[in-house]
Amino acid sequence: MKELDFRPAKSKEEFRSNYKLHDLSEQVGKNLLVQWGVEFKAFGEDKRYEKLWEKGEDKPDIILTSKGKNALLDWKGKRSKAFLVNERAIKSYERWQHNLNMPVIIAFLIFDEQNKLSDRRFAFLSKHKYIVSETKQWDKNKTVEFEEELPLFNKENIVLYLNSEG
Repeated sequence: MKELDFRPAKSKEEFRSNYKLHDLSEQVGKNLLVQWGVEFKAFGEDKRYEKLWEKGEDKPDIILTSKGKNALLDWKGKRSKAFLVNERAIKSYERWQHNLNMPVIIAFLIFDEQNKLSDRRFAFLSKHKYIVSETKQWDKNKTVEFEEELPLFNKENIVLYLNSEG
């Protein structure tokens, strides 16, 4: 068997620890959707424990439905208001948006060091512009950053953006 001559950018532990904030944001976010009466169902699959030889196709986490309108939504847990997303994920979300003719929402839930929710924002991929970051992140990923102040992630704003979508 041939030995590969490279070191992965992230160890298995670093890779899986990235999911702690994601899991927290997903739990809090789904609770908010339930409180708001917004229906949702799973879309993306959790592959953190699968052996992957190459980077996979990123998939938003859920499909939400509000007042007869559907959207794909992906949860992003953050410690700061740096609204960064991997460029690879954004390109994938844009393909899903195009192929399914369904808008994509990226929900950013910001937590303090005690894991208390301190802010919640969202980007509507077809409406909020982003720029590609000049430098790569610590994990060697190229990222994008949203250019403008993002709206509050609440029921009224989600319904407003969904209804303005064609």
